[in-house]
Amino acid sequence: MLKELVKTSSVLILVACFIGCGDVDKVNQVPPEDYLAINSVLKRWREGYETEDVETYMSAYWSQGFRYVSDMGTDGDKTDDLIFDDIRDERDSAIRVFSKFQDIEIELSVPPEIVVTEDGNEAEVRNHYRIQGFVADGESLEGGYTGWFAEGDNLFIFEKRDGEWRITEWHDEAFNDEEIRIANNL
Repeated sequence: MLKELVKTSSVLILVACFIGCGDVDKVNQVPPEDYLAINSVLKRWREGYETEDVETYMSAYWSQGFRYVSDMGTDGDKTDDLIFDDIRDERDSAIRVFSKFQDIEIELSVPPEIVVTEDGNEAEVRNHYRIQGFVADGESLEGGYTGWFAEGDNLFIFEKRDGEWRITEWHDEAFNDEEIRIANNL
């Protein structure tokens, strides 16, 4: 009788353990509607730049509170960082690039890493990028080059205002030449 009771108890404990097992929710999981909205903004950002459409490109940003920081490929050296605190500077920069290069291509890693704050109104979005641009036929850059290539990591800070996600901060963590060679096994 005691043997039967021990067997039954053992079986009940195992059943209870298996019932308690299963899938658990991921911590800090991004709601699907926010994930889709943020991805849509990233797509608009990329397409606006590639098609050299200033209005589409700029529509990915909130103008109020905008900030751009590039480490210029020297993450340990703050003295050469490029910083814009005015959305008009980003617009002017885009116009200069669009007028100089006729063919711009951007590759972004998919999916981006998205972490939404607890209140759901701000998100940190990380992705890896590769970008290249080419000058018009018959033109060249300093040194005789006909194009340029850059690679690095983006950290975007998105804000949700009145139900709409847009970029407020962009931190461009550019790779230097050595990091590009390593990343591409060159």
